[in-house]
Amino acid sequence: MVQLGVLCRMFKTNSTIGWAIGRLTATAGDLIAFLRAPKLDSADDQPLGKLPDLAWLFALNLIIVAAIAAILLPVMLLLDIKMASSMADLFNRPFWQLIAFVVVVGPIAEELLFRAWLTGSPRLLVPFFGVLAWLAASTGLLHVGWLDTKGPIAAVLLAVIVAAVIIGLFACWKRTTPRWFVKAFPLIFWSQALLFGFVHVFNYAGGNPVALLPFVLPQLVGGLIWGYARIRYGWWANIALHMAYNLVATSALLYMLLTQPEVV
Repeated sequence: MVQLGVLCRMFKTNSTIGWAIGRLTATAGDLIAFLRAPKLDSADDQPLGKLPDLAWLFALNLIIVAAIAAILLPVMLLLDIKMASSMADLFNRPFWQLIAFVVVVGPIAEELLFRAWLTGSPRLLVPFFGVLAWLAASTGLLHVGWLDTKGPIAAVLLAVIVAAVIIGLFACWKRTTPRWFVKAFPLIFWSQALLFGFVHVFNYAGGNPVALLPFVLPQLVGGLIWGYARIRYGWWANIALHMAYNLVATSALLYMLLTQPEVV
């Protein structure tokens, strides 16, 4: 923030550069203020945010991640940290499949799971808890050997959860955000970002996930910025930012893999 302010004063005579740095400074300032004390606003009831504002937030996202990558990439090469086989296989798919999975399907699925419900609206929380119930129940039953994805237990479990979600939607559709969610929002907000960053540790090959945690800092930054966009601008903004970020990141990775294939 201080450095951006200094640059803004340095380029004050140049209206274009000074204006751009000023916009970045204002965007960074609002983001930092929000992250220090996340506050729940009813983004779904507000007018859609302006696209130019979102563009500056996206630019800030790229600047932060580029600074992190400048430090992490040499460390990855030094420690010979490679992409997980599942990620490497994904980048070996045809280009249209890569774009479909990484730029379209992936961001939509991840934003629905991690941030669609972040406003605390009951009609969004109910499906979210339904997904959590399915993941927890199916994982537990698989662990004890009671669940076969092709057997009747899986179908019954899914039917029960879907029925519960439908009933819950009818019961909670017009209800306002619960008080407990509002009070716990700062913890909820940071938890979703930390969890979002952590699950991406499996993008890298290694026997010790803890040792790989520094390399998911870009995803942690994404979880914070896209969560902020979800609250400030509404459901569409975080999805748009995530898609745009993945497009840029995928292009950069493809270039790196073409020039340094040993990374894979």
